[in-house]
Amino acid sequence: MKFKTKTAAFSFDERGFIVVKFLDNYEIFDATEALEHIRIAKTLVNNKKHPILADITASYHVPDAEAKKILAEFEFKSAEAIVVATLAHKILCNFYIKVLKTCNANYPVKVFMQKEKAIEWLLNPSNE
Repeated sequence: MKFKTKTAAFSFDERGFIVVKFLDNYEIFDATEALEHIRIAKTLVNNKKHPILADITASYHVPDAEAKKILAEFEFKSAEAIVVATLAHKILCNFYIKVLKTCNANYPVKVFMQKEKAIEWLLNPSNE
């Protein structure tokens, strides 16, 4: 089952994680969009915790502060792997990770340059 918002496409990988592929566009990523992401993710996981693979390699979206907080506080994440393509993406992810710390998020998050490595990490129960 696939879903799409103005900023991302969502699916559930048979290995047990949500895949969020951010789209190549310049749509605004605000609280309304973040809430739509949450709604879709809850639908995909049937309100149970699952890991998330966020692929931002083709994206130019920068969630506003409220959207970052909403995404960081999503209670059904067990881990989050973010796949990036550039140093700029890595820098943006570092801001998101700082938001996670202020929200006391209780799941691991890690940034990767290779999708395969991100998936390997997500499938490792210890997520170290």
